[in-house]
Order: sequence, then structure tokens, then C-alpha cells
Amino acid sequence: MLYIRLVKLISMVLCTFLLVGFAAGEADTQPMYAPVRARLGVFSWQKENATDEKALDEMLKILVQVGASEVYQYMDAKTAPPLLKRAHELQIDVYVLRGRREWSQDPDAMQMLKEVDRVAALMAQMGDAGPAGLILDVEPYHSDAYRADPDRIMREYLSIMRRTYAYAVEAGVPLILCIPRFYDTKGYIEELNALVEEASDAVAVMNYYKKDESGQIKTEIDASRRVGKRLIHVYELQQPGIHDLTERNTYHDDGLSAVWKSIDKLKAHFNYDGLTFALHDYTALREMLTRE
Repeated sequence: MLYIRLVKLISMVLCTFLLVGFAAGEADTQPMYAPVRARLGVFSWQKENATDEKALDEMLKILVQVGASEVYQYMDAKTAPPLLKRAHELQIDVYVLRGRREWSQDPDAMQMLKEVDRVAALMAQMGDAGPAGLILDVEPYHSDAYRADPDRIMREYLSIMRRTYAYAVEAGVPLILCIPRFYDTKGYIEELNALVEEASDAVAVMNYYKKDESGQIKTEIDASRRVGKRLIHVYELQQPGIHDLTERNTYHDDGLSAVWKSIDKLKAHFNYDGLTFALHDYTALREMLTRE
């Protein structure tokens, strides 16, 4: 009997030791916050995140850590396959991120049509592991031409985007368009509605002002809801001082927990399944994670 009790005691000690060790190991690998329960994307502008094996490994690890289900990666067709294959294994959608402000003044939309062709070719080449679509970040409001004659530039830009979207639909390439939060407040509500309804499959709204996040995207949400399209609410994470950002524009100093709280608040406020979220950008996200 003494022998049996001794064996049981040793077994209990060993089990306790193993459980404590497993829990400690889990603690080391878990993030210091609860991953957000929402569709989440991350912008990545650095080409090396798609081309350098070590950088790619780190980025994919971080995407998984924050619960991201898609990444918008700046890359070209030659360097895309490794990222696409690895992301597909992790069930992370990859959108090809492209765009220059001068594209908004090309009446033939030649460069944007070429980008659609490149993504279509990758989709055909890689099948299920191919890109999920194309995301364009074209900012006409930063051009000298816009400052001189904004009404004309907005009309021309809308025409260019309609043409690009029609071409993308024909090619079978889903198209996301980045837009600012202020088109409606500048008097371009009709153009905004048309960009949502007639020139994209989804819009990514760069809502970089924390004071009234829900009010600032109400017009965009209403337009997206009318046609059943997705709206991606984008959070800025870069540090104040970059691109004239201040503490009012970025969550850099607030931490990711503040982003998660904002997501929960916006989801509850709008109650729209088409509302998803994104972080700008990966470099800032990686830096923030080192502090948390």
C-alpha cells in the first residue's frame, strides 16, 4: 500500500510540473491582448516583406498574432509567389497593393489597367493560392492639379476609376479603392457615392482622426450598405511627426488595446456585416508590438 501511495504521489507531482510548464510555454507565445474578433487586414508597403525570407517569416508570424485574415502587400508579379503560397497555407488573403497619385490624372487609366492585368495573370497562374485581388491607393487630392481645380480633377478621377473597375470586373479581379474620410465634407458626396457604387468592390477609408470615427464614415457606410459592399475602416499606427501626423490622427501612442476597443465600438454602432478593419501599416504595427 505504501508503494502504491508513493507512485500516485510521484505521478501527481509530475503531472503538476508538466501542466505548469505547458502553461508557461503558452504564456510565452500568446500576445499580451486578446486578438480582435473581426475581419482584419494589414497594409505592408515594404517590398522586402514579400522577397526576403526572414522578413516574410516575421510578418506572417505577426499577422497570425494579431488575428489578421488579409494583408495588402506592395509587390510585383516576379516576387509575389513565395508570399502568396505561404499566406495561403495560413488562410491569409493577399491583395496586391499598388498606386501613385499621378495615375489619377491619366485619362486612359493605362497604368491601373496594367496592374489589373498583372493581378489577373497571377490569379490564373497560382489558382487558389493566387492573390485575392488588387487594392489601389491613388490620391488625387495631393496633386497640384487638384489644388488648382479640384472639381475638374474629381470628375476626371471618377471617370478613370469607373473605367478601371469595369475592366477589373471583366478580368475577374476584385478591386478595393483607398479613399480619404473627407470627400463628403469637401462637397463631393455624388462622387463619393459613385466611387463606392460604380468604381470598386470595396473602399478602404483612411479615417485618420480619432475624435468622431463613427460620424466621419457615416456617409461611406450608408453608400456601402445600399449596395451591399464592404467598407474597410483603416487605423493609422505610424508615429506622430511622420507625414504631418499628430496624436489626433494615430493610435501609435495609445496602443493596440485602444484600436480593439474602437473596433468593438464601431461594430456595435453600425451593426453592418460589411464593415471590416485594417491597420496602417505593418512596420508601425511591428514596432508597437515590441512595446506591449
